[in-house]
Amino acid sequence: MFKMLKNDESEGGSATMLKVELRSLEQEDVVIQEQGLPQVLGVDLTPELNPAPLEIFCQLSKCDAVVSAKGWIQGKMLLSCDRCLKEFESGYKSFFEVAYRPADEAKEQDEEINPDETVETVFFEGDILDIADQIRQTVLLSVPMRALCREDCRGLCGVCGCDLNVDSCQCSGPATDDRWSKLKNWKPQ
Repeated sequence: MFKMLKNDESEGGSATMLKVELRSLEQEDVVIQEQGLPQVLGVDLTPELNPAPLEIFCQLSKCDAVVSAKGWIQGKMLLSCDRCLKEFESGYKSFFEVAYRPADEAKEQDEEINPDETVETVFFEGDILDIADQIRQTVLLSVPMRALCREDCRGLCGVCGCDLNVDSCQCSGPATDDRWSKLKNWKPQ
């Protein structure tokens, strides 16, 4: 049985945006579904990166002292193309899974990190679990290493800076660097 929590609900103070009281997980799992701007939800992201609302789904369940959180984040990012430098909006949907453990458990047990463990472990203190930082990390890890406005983006001319998607430049070819001209005719012996 699941308890659905939304930001307009506050069942005995059990949820405020992306925070859950641990005692609410004692009897049943909790599902958090939120939609809104990151700043309103309490997620520390720059408006320049995420100008559109986020859609968040997270299922929390507790087994002994460990709280398991699984879910996804969906939204749009404002990126700059690596080839033509134009800004464009890109949609994404990223998944996360994390195990929250009490901080005193980390002090009591000096556990070695298990290389086979695929679930990230986060230690927390107190009676309230805040998943906002996990949401922030998941969004930041969703930023592509190479952002392209479209796959066939031709970029900018290396000589005149003309946007090759819009115009064709009149440059004769790549600019030459005279410092290397002596090496053109050099041949190893």
